[in-house]
Amino acid sequence: MIVLSGVAADSTNADPVPRLYDDGGFDYVPIPEAARDETTEEKTYADVEMSDGTAADYLSRIYPGGGDEAVEGDALASFPLHHDPNFEALTYGERRPAYVERLRRLDKGDGVVFYTGLDDGETMHRYAVGYFVVDEVVYFDAFDDDKARRRIREHPENAHTKRFEATGRVDDNLVIVEGSEGELFDDAFRLSERTPSGHYYLRDELQDSFAPEPSGREDRNAYLGGIKQAHILNVRVAEFLETVADA
Repeated sequence: MIVLSGVAADSTNADPVPRLYDDGGFDYVPIPEAARDETTEEKTYADVEMSDGTAADYLSRIYPGGGDEAVEGDALASFPLHHDPNFEALTYGERRPAYVERLRRLDKGDGVVFYTGLDDGETMHRYAVGYFVVDEVVYFDAFDDDKARRRIREHPENAHTKRFEATGRVDDNLVIVEGSEGELFDDAFRLSERTPSGHYYLRDELQDSFAPEPSGREDRNAYLGGIKQAHILNVRVAEFLETVADA
């Protein structure tokens, strides 16, 4: 089983949307932290290397917390990242209820596939950009406050731990997924197709092989438009990766 999890900067929190390049490559740009002073993260948009310069050079504005207030210019360049997922440390945290409910169903050896919006120069689609094989899933609301504070420090590279170190609060409804293996893909893998009404769904040719758990229309049950949603795919990680490799 795989949880398909929407991450990274795109139309809900950054402008412009990161590009899909002609060779299939892309740049992984994390979302902004919700507030400048609520993390110990030292990396900023000036530190995110892209194919031509940095994310601070590419982005015109960001929207911390997905809100309406834009951050631009030098303030953008120095704004801290919510580096989640962290592909170097193989750690990923979530507190969005629909995501947490799905991630808690994962067992060791299951997977998380991460997707985001990328602009190919003509339109935006949703693309898979990386994955983890699950080693452990830790749900912090199952702990009392003292145990949660001790346990979260076992995950020092996680973005939610960095929030905790700055604020002293463990995020409500927090789940942390630690990976045993995984990577950021070299090339993005397109998941979505666009219907005549302008909505994005999982491509028809992927419906049978990925077997998404019903979550909407019977004939199109993996909605990928709007604010990114989480989906259960009833496919093993190895089979998903074979599909990506054969694309």
